[in-house]
Amino acid sequence: MMGIEGDMTKKKLVIKDLVKTFSSGKVAALKGVSFDVNKGEFFAVIGPSGCGKTTLLRCVSGLEVPDSGSICIDGVDVGGIPPNRRDISLVFQDMALFPHMRVFDNIAFGLRMLKHPKDQVEKEVDEVMKLVALEGLGDRYPRQLSGGQQQRVALARSLVLKPSVLLFDEPLGNLDLRLQKEMLVELKLLHQKIGFTALYVTHDQEQAMMLADSIVVMNMGVIEQIGTPDEIYLNPSTVFVSRFVGRINMLRGEARLLDKIAIAKTEVGDFEAPLKEGLLQGMTVAYTIRPERVLVGDNVRDCENRIKAKLISQIYKGSEMEYVAQLSNGVKFKALTQGVSREVKLGEDVLLGWYTEDAVVIAKPSVVEGLDIDRVILGE
Repeated sequence: MMGIEGDMTKKKLVIKDLVKTFSSGKVAALKGVSFDVNKGEFFAVIGPSGCGKTTLLRCVSGLEVPDSGSICIDGVDVGGIPPNRRDISLVFQDMALFPHMRVFDNIAFGLRMLKHPKDQVEKEVDEVMKLVALEGLGDRYPRQLSGGQQQRVALARSLVLKPSVLLFDEPLGNLDLRLQKEMLVELKLLHQKIGFTALYVTHDQEQAMMLADSIVVMNMGVIEQIGTPDEIYLNPSTVFVSRFVGRINMLRGEARLLDKIAIAKTEVGDFEAPLKEGLLQGMTVAYTIRPERVLVGDNVRDCENRIKAKLISQIYKGSEMEYVAQLSNGVKFKALTQGVSREVKLGEDVLLGWYTEDAVVIAKPSVVEGLDIDRVILGE
């Protein structure tokens, strides 16, 4: 089968100091980007529009030529090697299926171009069709398939080539939300089953959090942070990352350092968080807490951090309730709880609270030079 063998720590893809500019050097899409992807790793690249993630993918695939830096696949520098000889395969957003070809022929196309024997082509196409749940659909044309089935054909067409690195360019962007969620589960299970190496580019942070072993967050051509989904979400290294990944409550403060605690002195109170390396006495910081870590009403009695606010909105989300409260300085603060609290009423004061260990104090606005922390905290 197509399982991963050998040393799982071996680097499959190594990108070092990649630089790419457009408009005769006036627009920098990539500014010295470096990271490694291990064999069998699902590696996601996320960031806002214009951050450089698509340019990065095009450089890896050979569709763009970087100005400087290197890209190595299986230890080989692929600079100057054309896309069809890089041992990669690309799954596109628009799927790019051949409408005049049957499903079987779409999947077999790459193997036939490589002049594989007919019996081998049939065997490997049948195998990959079983893998992606397309059995019995080989004689159909793309127009006779659902959106999810078409996406599975596109995935199978790439998988059957057994590339060293499988590249994904916003692969679920053209599917509706229900199909996206179904395909995410299928893709996750498929990766767990056969362990292909993937570089997955998306603007959708939830897709990345669900699928990836490692995530790189990009901003304006540079890397803001690389880490596991948990590290990116629970311990963001910059204000940009905390704002981009998930929802966040944020207050501007001034750092006061104790033994193992950092206190952020804000205009609505003093709040505690674990002490992080790099924090200095008196520096301007962003004090952050995720909405799902904020408790409401009587539940806050044991919390080290508490604040009174006026409840201005309740949004029912099935098993969850989102509360929006306004602090005395006008800042909106959110809490996401399981179930509904009957003691909380719109327009009344409510007590919010959270534990010190759940908060994060961040002193760095962004990796991008020249950004002011006050403006980034305010989301400007």
